[in-house]
Amino acid sequence: MEKKTFTISKETLMPLGLVIMVCGGVVWISNQLTNINYKLDILETKLADQWTTRDMENWGLKLKMENPTIKIPPLDAGN
Repeated sequence: MEKKTFTISKETLMPLGLVIMVCGGVVWISNQLTNINYKLDILETKLADQWTTRDMENWGLKLKMENPTIKIPPLDAGN
């Protein structure tokens, strides 16, 4: 059996460098996409936890329906 030897030369450095560059690019892009996904998750959480004027009005109407004796002032009473 013939023994094959592997030597690093000018011919092998170019493809090896290209492979390392591609792997580094994949890792960098993956990291960027992970950061974007993390930021989007934070934004979605903030948007989901908002208490809007419509939510307040709906809650007030539901409270009024369940407790007809309660007087609920309008939202713009302070303005």
